[in-house]
Amino acid sequence: MGFGPSISAPTITGTQVVYPARLVAAWAVLTVAGLVLERVIRRLQYWIVRVTGTHTFGWYSFLHSDHQDGLRETETYTVAELKDRLDWERTWWRRSTRRGVRAVVIAPVVEELTFRGGPYLLAVTLGGAHLPLLVAGSVLWAFLHTRNPRRYRRGTLPVFVSGLLSLYLWLVGLWWLAILVHAGNNLVATAVDVGKEWWRRWQHSFSPGEEYTVTVDDQCPQPDRDGLYRASTPADETLHVADVEPGETTRVRVATTVGFHGYAYPITESEQETD
Repeated sequence: MGFGPSISAPTITGTQVVYPARLVAAWAVLTVAGLVLERVIRRLQYWIVRVTGTHTFGWYSFLHSDHQDGLRETETYTVAELKDRLDWERTWWRRSTRRGVRAVVIAPVVEELTFRGGPYLLAVTLGGAHLPLLVAGSVLWAFLHTRNPRRYRRGTLPVFVSGLLSLYLWLVGLWWLAILVHAGNNLVATAVDVGKEWWRRWQHSFSPGEEYTVTVDDQCPQPDRDGLYRASTPADETLHVADVEPGETTRVRVATTVGFHGYAYPITESEQETD
């Protein structure tokens, strides 16, 4: 029995009574279940690696990388790399918008029509087997998420669980609503991802592109393990700068922040005149 107000929604074969409150509740439960399941699986992988001391399936490198927070995989930063990072920071909103359009508009339509619409049409052609074919398509769709770039990679089972509502909607003929649910999932994930990145970028004293006159520290071992030199602004804030000499005073431009540290590079006279 449904709860809350109902609406009559068009389906592939006619119309059906839909309870929006029930759908929202199901979406929330499955989303939370997928996230919890992913966390449980991750913890189980940690435990297996620690107990056995082996990482036959490559779990060790995958888990280890989750705790890395740097600009690149090598140990040192050059001026050219920090300049590239500044260009990357300046186009962040543009890239985020493009990625959001792909995730919220294009991906739900293409993925639903391919991985659930295709099996549905095959089932109609065969005259049955809707559930097995839709489940097979959903499993394939979930598995492909394990091939995403590492930052967006998720396990097959958690993704499959979070997509059960879309699978059900295809079974009852509400294909357009399945696309909307998929788009809603991606919208929430994109909003959280952008929100976290925005918070990381703007919670610090330094913003990419800002310029400071700094004095390089000559009292501690230089450079550090990243090939950068510690320098202080007139307000006694610390920046990590590439290609400078201890004790000198120079004008620098912030490229990015990592954790609570600002990373910068020196500005040449020609660059200052151009700016």
